[in-house]
Amino acid sequence: MSITKEEVEEILSKVKDGNKVLEYIEEHYCHCNDDDHHHDKDGHCHCHDEEHHHEHHCDCGCEDEHDNEWKELDPKGYKSKLSVEDWEKLLQNKELFNEDSLIILKRMRHVAAPTSSAELADMFGYGAMFYSMELEKLSDKLAKKLEIKNLEKDEHWAILMNGWEGQYEEKIYALRPELYEALGNIDLSKVPLRMN
Repeated sequence: MSITKEEVEEILSKVKDGNKVLEYIEEHYCHCNDDDHHHDKDGHCHCHDEEHHHEHHCDCGCEDEHDNEWKELDPKGYKSKLSVEDWEKLLQNKELFNEDSLIILKRMRHVAAPTSSAELADMFGYGAMFYSMELEKLSDKLAKKLEIKNLEKDEHWAILMNGWEGQYEEKIYALRPELYEALGNIDLSKVPLRMN
C-alpha cells in the first residue's frame, strides 16, 4: 500500500494520538479481507501483496502468490562452507558469542522464519537497534576469525544468515540452516528467550 504526501497530511490532521495512526490507516486505506488476512493488535496486516505491504508475514495460505515478491540477497555469490559441526565449535567460543548474541540467535531460531530486527523487537523486546547492532558486531567478529575476505563489511551478515529484499527495499533474514541446526544441538537452557 502506498500513501501520498497529501494523504499523510490528512491523516496527521485527523489523528492526534500517534498510537492511533496505524489503526486509522488500516481502517481507511487497507482493503484486505479480514477473513483471509491476519491483523495483529497494532493493526498491522500480515500480508504482502500488490494492494498492501505492511508486513512480510502472510497467514492466508497464499504463500505461492507471495514468494515471487521477495528477492534473495546474494552478496558476491557468497557460499558458506561452515558445517553444523563447525558452528557447534564456534558457538562454544565466548569471545565470539557473548550472552547478547546467543539471546538473539535463540530468538531467531524460535521464530523459525525470515524476520527483521523490528519484528524481533516487537515479539521479544529490547528494541530493533539491539538486534541490528549485535548481529553486525557478531558478523564482523566472525569475518575476522574466519578470515573471510570476499565480503564487504556491510555484507558480513551473510556469514550468519540468508537474506531477502522486498519490492519496497524492506529486508528480512533467517539463520543459515547449519547454524539453525547447531543451535539446537547445544545447551541454551540458561539463555533467556523472553525478557523477565
